[in-house]
Amino acid sequence: MNRSILFGMESDRTFGIDTVTASNTLLRKLEQEFGSTAVLKGSTVSGSFIEDWSRDRIGRCLAVVRPKTVQEVSRVVSLCNQAGVGIIPQGGHTGLVGGAQRLQADCIILSLSLLSTIREIDPDNMTTTVEAGVVLQHLQSTLSDQNLEFPVSIGAQGTAQIGGLVSTNAGGVQVVRHGMTGTHVQGLEMVLADGRILSSMSGLYKDNRGPDPLRIAIGGEGAFGIVTAACLRLTPRPTCSVTAYVGCADFKAALALFRDVRAGAYECLTGFEVMSAACLPLARLVDPDLVPPFEASVHVLIRLSTAARLPLEDMLQSLLADAMEKGVAQDVVLAQSERQAAHFWALREGLVEGHSKRGYHVRSDVSVRLGDVPQLVVTLETMLAEEFPTWISQAYGHMGDGNIHFNALPPLDLSEEAARDIGRRIEARIFENTLALNGSYSAEHGIGRTKAGWFAKTTPADRVDLLGRIKTAFDPGWHMNPGCLLAEPEGQI
Repeated sequence: MNRSILFGMESDRTFGIDTVTASNTLLRKLEQEFGSTAVLKGSTVSGSFIEDWSRDRIGRCLAVVRPKTVQEVSRVVSLCNQAGVGIIPQGGHTGLVGGAQRLQADCIILSLSLLSTIREIDPDNMTTTVEAGVVLQHLQSTLSDQNLEFPVSIGAQGTAQIGGLVSTNAGGVQVVRHGMTGTHVQGLEMVLADGRILSSMSGLYKDNRGPDPLRIAIGGEGAFGIVTAACLRLTPRPTCSVTAYVGCADFKAALALFRDVRAGAYECLTGFEVMSAACLPLARLVDPDLVPPFEASVHVLIRLSTAARLPLEDMLQSLLADAMEKGVAQDVVLAQSERQAAHFWALREGLVEGHSKRGYHVRSDVSVRLGDVPQLVVTLETMLAEEFPTWISQAYGHMGDGNIHFNALPPLDLSEEAARDIGRRIEARIFENTLALNGSYSAEHGIGRTKAGWFAKTTPADRVDLLGRIKTAFDPGWHMNPGCLLAEPEGQI
């Protein structure tokens, strides 16, 4: 596969009369089979389907189709395949890389929100089989009744859907303990580009009958097929937990603190989050009461949790006392109630929403080896201060897994058009500095469409070529989420 074909973003081709006719015929067939309430067109397509969560990208589509069963998904995909029309799968629409929006109105948006059945919970097997449209928060609430949980925790849990979590291999605040979403996927149900339904959901923990080809869909962003259901591994719901809010002098001290806590409480360490002081005012844009317990250059949130009843508070208190004595930690507050712990974590989640409320900003999702995190933050803060001195740096994220979200806020008096122009240059500099440390410009958000060019430009040609060959095997016409992850070859949708 020609590497030059894969480089870049979406095509700006115009479509001829034959294509328009085929599209109109497709829409009539969809309406005849599924009814007008399941096929949204024109003014009935609300902004929630075409505008991403960050409001940075507004897409277009021929129509939005909302099937209710996997068989209906299969039929929609089959009809689109016959018509040569692309399909954009869409879940909770909480992504940040344009994976669910396309600039050309030449595709169908396939909303999976109505596939919302929890098919099975098996407490003995500690697995659950759920459809793609099940909202994470609903799943957690249902599992809690049986003292179980799905160990993925993200800020958008009230909206994010399981299919999207699988398709983007979502991360979150518990990766340090439990890993990414893909770690907990035991099997998948998937609709291929020709409408065939395949399943690898045996429910078995050990099933070594060759590789599971459907696992390509984990992190595949809908480019290889439509995830319609997943069998997920569960963990016991924690019965004991403790949260600490800690102040450190810098990210180097925060890393030293992480080493100490990890060494002393490895099996219990569930979360270790960091926030630079400049981030905290953003949380107050969401709720004026979101005030940290003290001032510090770097704010750290630590959570220990277990299913067993262990003296976690004593354990963490002892570790933090040692950290204070060594000068690694400057201030410490242990949450004395679940309400206070929730307040501490609300600061972390609130600053993300606060960025959105403030308006356009440069957003990044980068990762390096844990030992390089302090250097990365200093490098990026220095770059922004020297090259774009009127912009405000924001560094926060998941210290425990090396994932830092480095954002940049434009001056409030700068027009959005000018800010976006400068923002593209800032983003490039963030990525360049991260790659110089052998890091990644996509730690947990995926590639989508916004990073497809970077993916093609910076990924070894053989890897891009192999992924293209695999996609062609799954999706010969390249109709599945075209332009997402892999930029489109010429002559394809």
